[in-house]
Amino acid sequence: MNRFAASRRAAILMVVALLLLFTLPAALSVWNGWRLDEVGVSTEATVTDTNAVPKAKPTQFFVRYTLPADADPRRGAYIARVSESAWQDAKASETIEATYLDGKPGVNRVVGQVHSNFGLVMTVLGDLALLAMLALALKFRPARERQLVLLATADVVRARPGFAVEEHGSEHVVRGDVVKIGDGEIALHVGEGKEVRVVLGEYRNPVGYQQPAEVRGRRFTP
Repeated sequence: MNRFAASRRAAILMVVALLLLFTLPAALSVWNGWRLDEVGVSTEATVTDTNAVPKAKPTQFFVRYTLPADADPRRGAYIARVSESAWQDAKASETIEATYLDGKPGVNRVVGQVHSNFGLVMTVLGDLALLAMLALALKFRPARERQLVLLATADVVRARPGFAVEEHGSEHVVRGDVVKIGDGEIALHVGEGKEVRVVLGEYRNPVGYQQPAEVRGRRFTP
């Protein structure tokens, strides 16, 4: 794999990781909501405080509450934004109906709770932006380099291990490992995921598979 391909793959993996990072909280919220609908346990929560924020337009209403000890042994305090009617009922009775997951009391909701779509909208917009980045990365990826094809001008010879592609006038000298042996041609691996195809013509190849070799030849268009 060459450096361009490695960089492109790293960029794609980064975008996928960011997609998961942005999407998981929203997906978890939807999952918890579905679980509360299906297996949630209803109980009467104790309202410890009520608060209205008149500066918000429209006015926003909040309740602070705790679940019963048998539902939440730690007696955690929770805050929820609710409708005005639910807020008035909670303020008058100092109780509010709540639904929670057995064993996970932190996952709960109360009657009249108001859910904001802001987080979902931001998640969708973030995902769309990341998908656009991914599409651009795929569209404008570096053009694949054409394979070098040589017509041999001498017999293939054994060489020391190593990779090289050198141009000497009209000839190329190529050193690498033999990775393909075909009918009248071979292919040498010359590093960075690149291969050079060599058409032997009248010349011989005495070098075996996966052995280092050197070949001279002229650029050839099949």
